[in-house]
Amino acid sequence: MIHKLINFILITAVLALSLYLIEGASYRLVEPYAKWRLQISWGSPEAARANPILKNLPLDHFITPPGISSQRSTPLSPLEQEFDYAEKITRFDRPTRDRYFNFAIKQVNPLRNFEIVDLGMIKEVVLPGMRRPATSLDVDLGFARRQGLPVSYSKGLFVHIIPHGSRAAYETEFSRLESSFSFLLNHGIACVLLHPQTPDELLAQLTCLKAQYPNYAEKIFAYAEKKAVKTIADATSDEHDLLTALMVKNPSDEISSNISESSWFMAILNKRIKDKKIHDSVIQRARLHRDNLNVYQARLSGLIFEDSGFENMTLSSNTISFILNCLEFIQPIVLPEDNPPPTENETNDTLDTNLLTRLEENISQLAIANVQGLEPSETEPTFECEVIREYRQLHADDPEIVNVSNRELVLSLGSSFEEMGEDVLIQIGERDPLFYRFYLSLKEIHISDK
Repeated sequence: MIHKLINFILITAVLALSLYLIEGASYRLVEPYAKWRLQISWGSPEAARANPILKNLPLDHFITPPGISSQRSTPLSPLEQEFDYAEKITRFDRPTRDRYFNFAIKQVNPLRNFEIVDLGMIKEVVLPGMRRPATSLDVDLGFARRQGLPVSYSKGLFVHIIPHGSRAAYETEFSRLESSFSFLLNHGIACVLLHPQTPDELLAQLTCLKAQYPNYAEKIFAYAEKKAVKTIADATSDEHDLLTALMVKNPSDEISSNISESSWFMAILNKRIKDKKIHDSVIQRARLHRDNLNVYQARLSGLIFEDSGFENMTLSSNTISFILNCLEFIQPIVLPEDNPPPTENETNDTLDTNLLTRLEENISQLAIANVQGLEPSETEPTFECEVIREYRQLHADDPEIVNVSNRELVLSLGSSFEEMGEDVLIQIGERDPLFYRFYLSLKEIHISDK
């Protein structure tokens, strides 16, 4: 009897330890599970409420933020408390940070599938290629001729500010940022690198984006390092609602405590750089942002990370994950058309079965042939996208399709979608922005060559 009891205890202990290890590994490696556990602990962003049962467990989600009067005394300095808190409260982000790191180091020509345009006085803005039906505001601003037509947009705009310098310095920095830009673009965030001469020039640029291009700059995430921090701080000192989030790294001057209640703030500091006034101003700013009743805002909207230099990335993974969290949690109401372009983890997702079925019914007699005047060149894009991959999978055994180029398929399939109805083409464009952009471009070329 005693022997059986001992065996039962041992087996139970082994099972409990296994479950604990599996849960810990899932939290560390599985992004959907990490986000699910966060929502179980805090509730949904629009109705955030700490779980009354889980809050009694020693989970990272419920650690007390520094600066709370009821917090226990600690031998750590205020700055070290902030470092420790930021590391623990964002542990749910580790799978996202790993995904970003793996993505960035593998990229070759990362912006090849994205369009770079000028938006008024703002040059070289990289767009994610997303489309949605135009609203009355889009028509008023001249982005579309009438409501319902597809219009380009993004979920937000990432603005990286550097000190004014030569064109060569700008291009060097832009090149270093391409992989980071590509990751954000795949999440529906447009990107731009600015090097203003003065804070007034930067203010004019940001104000122009916000007022004239709200389809891209409804949410602005600004990032600056060292001396450039003062430029963005001075530019927005009296414009509290201009930025959705401000991210700074090793500022050379003190940070103002003037904040917007709805904005987020993140800092990366090197503790070996001893400047108590700067450190104190950053700590005060972070804690002011966390002064909010909403659980997400009170925990995540003001963070300070230690600049360890371990990653050796142009933009740290903490910066990237902070932007994505801000985008997800600062405004929880997500409109149905806010569908991001496929990310690197979604390449196996398939298009809507009904749309593909309707496509099969409408193009069963379609003859795909070379289009006159559209011979592919060695320098043109491959026109590789989700629609083309899916279509080729469906016709893997058809030798005629195998010999047809992606370029010809884009034109033929896009024309078929258009014949099925404008709403169908828009739906396909929302699912696969690259295909939509490829088709519109090739269609214009084809029309002009006739």
